[in-house]
Amino acid sequence: MKYPRWIRIRQNLDTKKVGDPAAEVGTQLHALEGTFKIAKGARIAITVGSRYIANLALITRAVVDFIRSKGAYPFLVPAMGSHGGATKDGQISVLNELGLTEESIGAPIYSSMDVVTLGSVEDIPVYFDKTAGAADGIIIINRVKAHQAFKGDIQSGLNKMMVVGLGKKKGADAVHGSGRIDILGSIGDFIISAVPILFGIAILENSYDETREVAVLHPRQFKEYDMKWARKSREILPRIPFRSLDLVIVDEMGKDISGSGMDTNVIGFTRRITPTGQQAVPLAVFDLTEKTAGNAMGIGLADFTTVRLVEKINYPMTYTNVIATGIYSAGRIPVALDSEKAVIDTVLQKLDEPGEARIVRIKNTLQLEDFYATESLQGEAEENRNLQTENTRFDTSFDDRGDLMIAGTRGI
Repeated sequence: MKYPRWIRIRQNLDTKKVGDPAAEVGTQLHALEGTFKIAKGARIAITVGSRYIANLALITRAVVDFIRSKGAYPFLVPAMGSHGGATKDGQISVLNELGLTEESIGAPIYSSMDVVTLGSVEDIPVYFDKTAGAADGIIIINRVKAHQAFKGDIQSGLNKMMVVGLGKKKGADAVHGSGRIDILGSIGDFIISAVPILFGIAILENSYDETREVAVLHPRQFKEYDMKWARKSREILPRIPFRSLDLVIVDEMGKDISGSGMDTNVIGFTRRITPTGQQAVPLAVFDLTEKTAGNAMGIGLADFTTVRLVEKINYPMTYTNVIATGIYSAGRIPVALDSEKAVIDTVLQKLDEPGEARIVRIKNTLQLEDFYATESLQGEAEENRNLQTENTRFDTSFDDRGDLMIAGTRGI
């Protein structure tokens, strides 16, 4: 079979960032402390989720230090719905993997899956972490970002952290099961009226997953920033910059990369079936990240994978996550072949001219500054002012295991 040749492409991405995010948070907290009250001796819950967020431990530590300076007692509460296998120890492990330990943040971590029922909004029960709900004050910390599955005005952010994250497994099941993602803001308003939310810290990241902006917010500002920064994150989100392709190759997927394993905002499709019913661009994913610990949530987005990946799947953990979201297709296993070569050969055999195949290969949906594309995409790449192409061409080759090799290496 004639294989296509490859070129290396660099994508110009958003680079704006905050020099010292922890110091910026401290400055804003002192400037705004007149808008909230922290009594001496108060127990203050600080809530964080399961996603990797740049500088999260440093920002959280800055909040802990501020709370202690007021004579209060801060503690951390995992706010991650059903993640971590929906167990209290599993959620602590997730925090630890993110660099959030009792030593690094200077405060205890209290983890529990117990919730209280605050009431209901439009017949959807509202659950809330029991430990956080019993605190004298609650602080919400989260990144605001366009969500892969949520398509309303409010997506990933402070409201989702309150509603789904602090709702634990019951809250995640209730919201996802209702299909009413549009109601996140209304439920968030209800929670703010029911429990003592002091303030929130919203984080916006640039295209390199660095802290672009950070804001200390009064609860009444949560919806405004959730909507405004979700739009901004979509504008600066790195994407695969080609429309017509024969194959997209993703080297690795995992929960540390995206909630759905692969960010569908990046790969450009959610259900991957066009309105006319035609199959969208075939997608192959070759491996799981080590940090995902076998959670293959989102594997159903792919058409092809490797036996190697399938053998790494932790099915109980994956299915707990899949069932909580209600997107059951996210757990379906695609066509699994013995090697990367077998996957590529299968796709190329369907083409009239495999040597002219239009293929993009990325490491994962977080790292898109540098990637490989086949030679047939060079003309289109050169017309895009945000792309820089190298003149060197690389042949397609495979190692003894059948892994794809470009420029003599398996990596990007």
